[in-house]
Amino acid sequence: MASTLTNLPADAPLHVGALSIIGTSATRESFLNHVVAGVFDASTSAGVLEQVKEAANKLQRHDIFEEIKVYMTASGADAVNVTFDLKEKGKGVLQTTLGVGENEANVNGTIALRNIFGGAETAYAKYAFGNRTKAAIEVAAGLPVFGCPDAKLEAFGKGAIKDYSPVNYYVESSRTAGLRFKTCSPWGQHQLSYALSNRDITAQQKSSATVRAHSGLNTKSSILHSFVNDTRDHVTMPTSGKYFALTQELAGVAQRGDASFFKQELAAQVHQPLANGIVLSSGLKLGYLYPLEEGKDINVSDRFYVGGPLSVRGFKMGGIGARDGNDALGGNVFYAAGVSLTSPIPGATHLPIKAHAFFNAGNIINKPKNAPVNGTIEELINESRTAAGVGLVFHHELARIEANFCIPLRFQTGDLPKRGIQIGLGINFL
Repeated sequence: MASTLTNLPADAPLHVGALSIIGTSATRESFLNHVVAGVFDASTSAGVLEQVKEAANKLQRHDIFEEIKVYMTASGADAVNVTFDLKEKGKGVLQTTLGVGENEANVNGTIALRNIFGGAETAYAKYAFGNRTKAAIEVAAGLPVFGCPDAKLEAFGKGAIKDYSPVNYYVESSRTAGLRFKTCSPWGQHQLSYALSNRDITAQQKSSATVRAHSGLNTKSSILHSFVNDTRDHVTMPTSGKYFALTQELAGVAQRGDASFFKQELAAQVHQPLANGIVLSSGLKLGYLYPLEEGKDINVSDRFYVGGPLSVRGFKMGGIGARDGNDALGGNVFYAAGVSLTSPIPGATHLPIKAHAFFNAGNIINKPKNAPVNGTIEELINESRTAAGVGLVFHHELARIEANFCIPLRFQTGDLPKRGIQIGLGINFL
């Protein structure tokens, strides 16, 4: 009948006379009826096809069905009967993967349950450990909002022990609980969450007085919103497309916790193919952290840091800006920008390796709460650090690895420039 429908005029009168769903045992009938109810709204042949496809697509996006088949049979001159034949996925999921962060590799494991009560509810426990994240675990339970596969509400709790010594000499143990809402729109993906975190900073033998002053327990009560729009054709080695991410955090919600600030960070990329497989890429990162209480110092874990193979290459991680002994002091305003060219290597076009040339610039400062905007921008630009270099890029579905020969071009006393070979491991490079 589907092929017959496609031959009908798009505006031919047609409606769904009856709907049946077969093949399910674990999924609630009321949930399924809510998801596919839109098929009864159609009044033309084109409308029926569109609504049936949309219903099947919604079922697929819930990720609880292994197979979805749709049958349509004639029922009178202007009606069809629709049957959804569904094959449910198993409830349990056990998965182990490799994960990559900013110059960090992790082993991740997940134990998950899906469709727990027949309405696409989920629960999972995740663990991870690696070279910087010594141990991390997260548990969460969620459900779709009003049966929508693109809107999900979750309650979560997590704990982690993380080593920050590549930037500052301390280890942080954290415990967090909260709620988050995830959804997507034609413009991108949104996540809104509330989290209450207890953090314990432990100074190390090489720690500075600044880090030691921030050692001990602290609490943060915050609302976090993130938005991502990603049209890149490949995550680790894009040849076209754009990437835009915006993160906003308000700490000190309900006057709880030791942190009180508004933090905003933006990241953008544009990738443009040129001739002969050469790709021109440009990237920009901006950040601003506004303290909400006079005289309250921003915790070292909440500050911005600039420098490193995924940030401004040619500098050590956190190697730009003021320092106290072995530790970076970070800042509350920063920018980092870069432009690069990647090219296939003659004779090695079949390998996941490309040649790479780049130019980076960036700066980070710590400005008073009510500092003039024009003066802040002028200081950021006038005191920019810069670096250039060439190297090789190895790309895989999991991660991107860069081996670059870097030449710091402009730096200041106290910075940690890194001339020579610099290795970077991650996903989103500048």
